[in-house]
Amino acid sequence: MVKAWMPEYSDKKVYGAVAFLTEDTGTASMAEKKGLFVIRATGDSASIINDDKFIPKPW
Repeated sequence: MVKAWMPEYSDKKVYGAVAFLTEDTGTASMAEKKGLFVIRATGDSASIINDDKFIPKPW
């Protein structure tokens, strides 16, 4: 795990994310239910598209 690999971050929360160019049906919803940030590519940039009430899961 990251905390064992970089002990200077052992007291920090780690959050996960999934990013995509095109989404299969339900992928973003499933990732959000697992507590992951969902990032969608938008042209030359990207956007976090989670619901406003989303609470990320710390790992």
